[in-house]
Amino acid sequence: MPTIALLTPTRPGFHEAPTADETASIAAHFAYLARLAAEGRVLTAGPCEDGSLGIVVFPKADEATALELMQADPAVVAGVFRLEVKPWRMSLLGHGTGRDWTGFVQAVHVRTTPAEAWAMFASPAGIVRWFTSGAATTRGGRPIDDDRTFEIGDRIRFVWVVPAPESQRTAATPTVEMPEVDEVLAFEPGRRLRHGWYEGKGWMEYRVLPSGEQDRVTIEFEQRMDPANEFPLLESAYIGCREGWAFYITNLKAVLEHGVDLREKRPDRGSLVNV
Repeated sequence: MPTIALLTPTRPGFHEAPTADETASIAAHFAYLARLAAEGRVLTAGPCEDGSLGIVVFPKADEATALELMQADPAVVAGVFRLEVKPWRMSLLGHGTGRDWTGFVQAVHVRTTPAEAWAMFASPAGIVRWFTSGAATTRGGRPIDDDRTFEIGDRIRFVWVVPAPESQRTAATPTVEMPEVDEVLAFEPGRRLRHGWYEGKGWMEYRVLPSGEQDRVTIEFEQRMDPANEFPLLESAYIGCREGWAFYITNLKAVLEHGVDLREKRPDRGSLVNV
């Protein structure tokens, strides 16, 4: 859960006429918080205009960690501020950062027919051609054939093959499977597929659209996360998946236009981008 630190001045009116020592402490305080922000530990920080209160938001730190970090703040150490730390729930997150952390849309133009493009999304067999290593699907609790068209309510078990953790990686077993089960939420043949994402914490939708050129289609990818999720999950899903989808979208284009699958079939190390 995110944590918020509240800083109140120990000397009334200090912000209007700070002493030399207070000025030095505030400069060190700003540099300290700027470093924490650069490390991803602080989301935002700043004072009220009247100097009565300062706020620091820690999006990932628990109360004990935030307290430890703030007790090392030079202005707290110098006694310029009194400190109070509280667990905090981020109920709303606007666009003040320039990003909508709840989701994004990406698109690609592909030289193929609408039918060939749609085949990549219509069934488990299509999904594994460019996206996951596995997409075993059940309907009413029973497995369906990989070439059967999806229906609303189907349960898809996506599987990615990823490098094993270094502590577990061997020459014989360099990879592990990473599964996730999600439900088909919407299905319009030839046009769009929507399924759950992050095991129900959001959704992913693929849309096949005309591009305006006869031999080309546009494929849109939209990811949305429930805004009630805590910020660390929203941030992780936004950054990690936006980067990941850039590769999978490229791979889809490569498969459709050139018949080439860019995925590494036996990823044997971390930091690979094509898994």
